[in-house]
Amino acid sequence: MKLIRPTTIGDSQFISSTVAEPAATETAWVSGTTYAIGDLRIRTQTHRVYKRKTAGAGTTAPESDPTNWEDVGPTLRWAMFDQEVNTQTTGSSPLTVTIAPGIVNSLALIELVGTSVTVTVTDGSGGPTVYSATISLEQSSVSDWYQYFYEPFSQRSSLVLTNLPPYGSARVTVSITGGGTIKCGGFIVGTVYALGTTQYGATAGIRDYSKKTVNDATGVVSLEQGKFSKRLRARLQVSAGAAGTIQTLLASLRATPVVWIGDDTGTYEPLTVFGFYRDFELDVAYPTVSFYSLDVEGMT
Repeated sequence: MKLIRPTTIGDSQFISSTVAEPAATETAWVSGTTYAIGDLRIRTQTHRVYKRKTAGAGTTAPESDPTNWEDVGPTLRWAMFDQEVNTQTTGSSPLTVTIAPGIVNSLALIELVGTSVTVTVTDGSGGPTVYSATISLEQSSVSDWYQYFYEPFSQRSSLVLTNLPPYGSARVTVSITGGGTIKCGGFIVGTVYALGTTQYGATAGIRDYSKKTVNDATGVVSLEQGKFSKRLRARLQVSAGAAGTIQTLLASLRATPVVWIGDDTGTYEPLTVFGFYRDFELDVAYPTVSFYSLDVEGMT
């Protein structure tokens, strides 16, 4: 197992995006304008969307006026940089974003919708290309001719790269292509750390926050789809000498969302989770080998 400790992406690290701000579906807040309850307005200064709580006008910016405005989430352009995976940046193909994150050696894209991803790293603006890779998101499993012709395209929803060259002046460009609307729930860059070898028996799933309502009179069940979060439980084998370093690293990541890579081979995509550990436990099993048990909860 490995983990990626994210690097914060803010205005100073952001370079460009093909998704506009405000997007076509967004409207910027204007001082002194009268708003109705429920109106949504964005602030490009904070890259957040605000919902009007009371009818009226004012000159105080929404981020400084919690009495009249409620923060309801990121703008479309910046949704991929928040700490939620259910908020997605969406746009037409290709959806291309460039950042200058400083020294990083890994990248993770979460909750993807598209057919392929191209990642390019240059040494500075207009500098030479030091890394380039195009990865297909195709993962369809075809067992007969019916599935070949009629089953919809099945794609992997996450992509992790841990071999980016670390350049202080690096410009990292991600371009996602495909038919229809392209989506990305998380664009995460950072430093990768090796923890240990994931043992067989690891489990992965989701916790569904959808609502189920039962009509008392008719017994009819109504379902309203909501957010979800991933779950991962794994047991890691580590050398006895590495246990202290791993213990210190995990303790420093309390209540910190990171990318957990449960399978280094790339075979088991569900073992990749962006989230935080609920708890971990060290088992000093043998003189030269120890085991860690991890319980990871994904971000919604």
